[in-house]
Amino acid sequence: MALLACLGADAVQAAAPYRGRSVDAVLDELAAAANVQLVYTSAVVPATATVGTEPSAGPALEAIAQVLTPLGLRLQLIEGRIYSVVPEKESKRSSTAAPPGTAAVADPRDEPIADVVVTASRYSLASDVPEVHAFLSQDELEALPRLAEDALKAVHRLPGAASNGVAGLAHIRGGDANETQVLLDGLPLYEPFHLRLLQSASSVLDERIVDGLDVYAGGFTANFGDRMSAIIDARTLRPDADAYYELGLSLMHANALASQKFADGRGQWLASIRRSNLGEVADMMNSDLGEPKYIDGFGRVDYEWSPATRGSLHTLLASDHAEITNSAGTEHAIADYSNVYVWGTLTHDWSDRLSATAIVSFTDVAAERKADVFEPGKRIGNVDDERDYDVLGLKLDASYTADRWLQRAGIDVRKLSATYDYTGSVDFASDYPYPGAPAQDISRELAPEPSGEHFAMYYTVRGRLTDALTAEFGLRWDEETYGVDSDNQLAPRLNLAWNVAAGTRLLASAGRFEQFQGIEELPVEDGVTTFSPAQRADHYIVGLERDLVPAYTLRMEVYRKNYGDLRTRYESLYDPLSLAPELRWDRTAISPSSAIAEGVELLLTRKPVDAWSGWFSYAWSRVDDRVDGSEVRRSWDQTHTLNLGTLWSSGPWQATLAAQYHTGWPVTPIGLDAEGLVVQGQRNGSRYADFGSVDARVSYEWTLPRGTLTVHGEVTNAFDRRNPCCTDIEYEVVDGTPTLDRELRHWLPLVPSVGVLWKF
Repeated sequence: MALLACLGADAVQAAAPYRGRSVDAVLDELAAAANVQLVYTSAVVPATATVGTEPSAGPALEAIAQVLTPLGLRLQLIEGRIYSVVPEKESKRSSTAAPPGTAAVADPRDEPIADVVVTASRYSLASDVPEVHAFLSQDELEALPRLAEDALKAVHRLPGAASNGVAGLAHIRGGDANETQVLLDGLPLYEPFHLRLLQSASSVLDERIVDGLDVYAGGFTANFGDRMSAIIDARTLRPDADAYYELGLSLMHANALASQKFADGRGQWLASIRRSNLGEVADMMNSDLGEPKYIDGFGRVDYEWSPATRGSLHTLLASDHAEITNSAGTEHAIADYSNVYVWGTLTHDWSDRLSATAIVSFTDVAAERKADVFEPGKRIGNVDDERDYDVLGLKLDASYTADRWLQRAGIDVRKLSATYDYTGSVDFASDYPYPGAPAQDISRELAPEPSGEHFAMYYTVRGRLTDALTAEFGLRWDEETYGVDSDNQLAPRLNLAWNVAAGTRLLASAGRFEQFQGIEELPVEDGVTTFSPAQRADHYIVGLERDLVPAYTLRMEVYRKNYGDLRTRYESLYDPLSLAPELRWDRTAISPSSAIAEGVELLLTRKPVDAWSGWFSYAWSRVDDRVDGSEVRRSWDQTHTLNLGTLWSSGPWQATLAAQYHTGWPVTPIGLDAEGLVVQGQRNGSRYADFGSVDARVSYEWTLPRGTLTVHGEVTNAFDRRNPCCTDIEYEVVDGTPTLDRELRHWLPLVPSVGVLWKF
């Protein structure tokens, strides 16, 4: 359970003995006796944990401490009579007296320098107790309604995220989706999503293995590279129990997870597998649009050779197949994708101050796509696209911590190779899609085989300049050698954190963020076979955080991003859902000389100090490309964005209601002039109707003789709102009068889901 609201007397009653009973239930009783409130997650106190030693008689707080100690846990005072249950190592920051068996809240001036958050725009969606920068705890993350039960879709509810409700990655603060990097236990995931034919609707990360996410919407420190806009840093689950298992089934997935400790607790293995049920659901619905299916698996082995040396071996495998026909029957595609990630991590503490980590990795990603379009008298075409790339990597990172200073340095070396084999052709008939359009015959046959290296070095120094002011300066250098010319980048970054007063914090970030073109990112489908120079974005961010009594946190940020050296990107003006976008008549090359993204974000969160928690956010933003001397909105520009939600948790029940609204995305106007000729307006000069969605999730948990059983029901777009995404254009002459029919298509309708999860 994520939250226990407990009232009662101040001493242990005669309910003992406690030995052999569920720790969760015993904490519930003792908290009531002590008249305190305990906050923790099932990741910290597993549902399977039992009390091994009978606590001695005495004050209830002391009894709680005795129950937690064998599990390596302690109490941490939050405020008043509210305590969190945290691992022993997280409660060694106390510097003032506390009630017996508890730890006091650390003074920010005494917080270890390595733990000081200096980065603006950081959101922690993790399993720990929400700090001032936290957005949602892990239990709340799991409680959120999310299409395809995808943990990464929680990011869509952060301020500054532009989302259509389907795509796996949101556009963060005006950036393209490829400007966000996803990390898993320190390894970059090059293709972190299944179903790329369908907007990458589900990630390759089973939500059951994700213990928490840190999301950097900008201003991230120099140890992060490769991307201009955002970092999603995911950590995998490490169950506390000696043995832990899960079995789950829903309309979306069937999944299993197992974990066990070995070698007297010095080692632990975890394995999970997940298979989609979308094909079976499509069969039940008699859908003739296709049967997408995918499977993924994750495995990890941890081992501690000594208190100073520990390592882990990870593997992540994913495969999917999709055969899809669009609703009009004019486009058909078959695609197969596979991902293989294998990496090992070794960490050694040379002393109490100096530690180092090495990550050795291998990545192989393959994709095969065949597509055809068939509209006789309009367009006929086909695509055969095969790609494969490998990455062999070595990353070394070292940190040295002093009382008031933290220094960190690292190198990152990758050897990369890729093969492309692309054949595509399309014939457009004359007067298609409207009179006057010339006939076109486009044919491409490209097979580049780039290879080379990526080198990176970084250094950061963080210092507590005064008791209230902490700063971090970093410098990062990158170079890639697989392009026509060697390409290198230098990126300085500065972050400041100032504790203005108790509960009030000012954060500021400024820096340069370079993004080179990945070896897998050549748009051969649009005839491009050479790599572009690295792009850049300069970030300027100021944020203010304020704790409001008793349970609220208010956060406001102002940001500006200045883009330069942007490469050409390709978009379809009217249909982002096309199965073969390069075969459409509205495929457009966009070559901005620069761009500006700016905005103001407001986030109010309520911590789960009782049965209720929630959030409200508002963002004003704009993102414009500068093209041929004019400012043009990016296709995901949304002026106003509202996100709000509430979570209720009481006993075995949990319910979440979440809503999102944003200004409609831009679209290029098209119509007829006075003479009946088709005329296009300025690109992205108009807008679709505003986007809105209300999503809900309800779950109930039973305690079984072995473990717990949770049943949930969920609905996406509960009111079946029709949010426009695409425009189908049809030119006709009716009774001698030209007409241009513009029919809207929409994002997701109402999508229900139900599921069951057994944890034991």
